[in-house]
Amino acid sequence: NTYLTLLFLGSFFSSEAQFFNRDNWQDKRHQLEFGIGASNFMGELGGKDAIGTNDLQDFEIQETLLAAFVGYKWTMYKKWHIRTNLTYGQLSGDDKLTAEPFRNNRNLSFRSNIFEATLLLEFEIPINKRKGHIYDIRGVRGWTHGGSSLYLFAGVGGLYFNPKTNVDGQWVELRPLRTEGQGLPDGPDEYKPYSWCLPVGLTISKRISPRTSVGIELTYRYTFTDYIDDVSTEYYNPQDIALYVGGEEGQLASYLSNPSLGLAQEGLPNNVTAPGQQRGDETDNDGYMFGWVKCQYLLSDANRKTKGFNTKKRRYKKRKTKKVIF
Repeated sequence: NTYLTLLFLGSFFSSEAQFFNRDNWQDKRHQLEFGIGASNFMGELGGKDAIGTNDLQDFEIQETLLAAFVGYKWTMYKKWHIRTNLTYGQLSGDDKLTAEPFRNNRNLSFRSNIFEATLLLEFEIPINKRKGHIYDIRGVRGWTHGGSSLYLFAGVGGLYFNPKTNVDGQWVELRPLRTEGQGLPDGPDEYKPYSWCLPVGLTISKRISPRTSVGIELTYRYTFTDYIDDVSTEYYNPQDIALYVGGEEGQLASYLSNPSLGLAQEGLPNNVTAPGQQRGDETDNDGYMFGWVKCQYLLSDANRKTKGFNTKKRRYKKRKTKKVIF
């Protein structure tokens, strides 16, 4: 009798140990994400007091604007996740914010709404993840559902943009004005208001309840366009732009193609903004970054029920036992 009792207890606790140690990632695969934060543009306009770049050296705090996203995350396998995000943001740049002589004299500015859809592959690095109690009873001290993780991600996405500039208090679309002679003889091709992008970034997240996590995310977007700010190549003859666009809009296009300050006294060449001179850098595509405060909410958790208090299911097969006659 004693031997059978010990055998039964050993089998029971072995099953419990398997339950406590099992990795139940398959039961927590679906999460909803949303976040709000800020965006910043990296391109020709504004930025540091030097020739423009599209990296962190060109970060301009005064051009930080609002951004938000909503997304879905699916756990593919243990620490590997797939995310899809829909993002809205605003980007802007202004040459008045840089003291670099060529860029300041150029005197261009823009603002654009950004609509973006991305597909991301994410890898999780647990920092101090803890599995928690079998029971979620209020007031009972012990293990918690807390824990933090670092996530690294990269992916691909598409974005839509529409650069505008402010003229006498009104926002004017720049793309139809062909400010660099797009589509004109010897001018560049017309650019599309959409492009591919390559997002990369990281997230630090902390679980604050069985279903909810909060975190901070930083991400950068490499793009395949240099026209988010409507600036890329050379100055074109403003009279030809005016004739091609026509009417009052043509006169506006002529002015916005070259609104330079004409600061020859700053040591700049007199012809620095003449047709054929550099207006942008077509070899360096635009980029932008986001910073989020985000929340993740677990949509499915097959290990939990609510019956006064929550208890995890014991997912093991019932063992058949033979009756023992004493």
